[in-house]
Amino acid sequence: MAKTGDARKTKQPLKIDRLPISVHEAILHLRNVMGKTWQEIEELSAEPVGDGKPGFVEWEKLETPVLELFPDMRIPHSNLHRWYDIRVDQVQRDVVARSEQARKIAEAFATSVVKDGDQAVLNAARDTFMSVLSENGSVKGRENAAKALIVLGEVMQRARANDIRERRVAVDERKMAQMEKDAELRRKRMDEETARASKKAAKGVVTQEDIDRLRERVFGLPPLAKVEANAAHS
Repeated sequence: MAKTGDARKTKQPLKIDRLPISVHEAILHLRNVMGKTWQEIEELSAEPVGDGKPGFVEWEKLETPVLELFPDMRIPHSNLHRWYDIRVDQVQRDVVARSEQARKIAEAFATSVVKDGDQAVLNAARDTFMSVLSENGSVKGRENAAKALIVLGEVMQRARANDIRERRVAVDERKMAQMEKDAELRRKRMDEETARASKKAAKGVVTQEDIDRLRERVFGLPPLAKVEANAAHS
């Protein structure tokens, strides 16, 4: 038999579950925020409510079947502890576990999209994500799953757009690199031919061949003789 304080996974109905949500919230506030002990919370549950009084359960407003569960008009500390263990601690553990599952799915999805956008991996991530989010089978769970899939689809579209953009940039960068390489090669040729022509000019031995070479290597123009020949036949 489980003791108070032991982790429980049962969904059995508890007496405190029959109390209003406002009472549940007050218990959590007193325990988690104000640091009250279970015995202190029990004492407060028997106190009057309103006008600065410390109580948090309006016993007089509860229905008879609920009042019969608490004949002393107080919540026993053992009930408080058991309810907290089952309804709060277990929920928190489930949230952590589910969050870890979702994190792994998200990482797998992101990796698949960034690397190669493999459709099979994407479908697997989608199906698992749906399974995790709609695990409780409730309308709210299915609604959350649908919203998550919409977000997943938007992420996929953005990832694909980014992939296309990156590929385009990569192509542009390669073109730019080639243009810079060609420009550097032309600059070197110009420097070489200019230096050669300058030396010959200083000696007074520049020939038509040197001029044609300079035209071709530096400016990409055909030899002058070829230009004149073409003009003569036109």
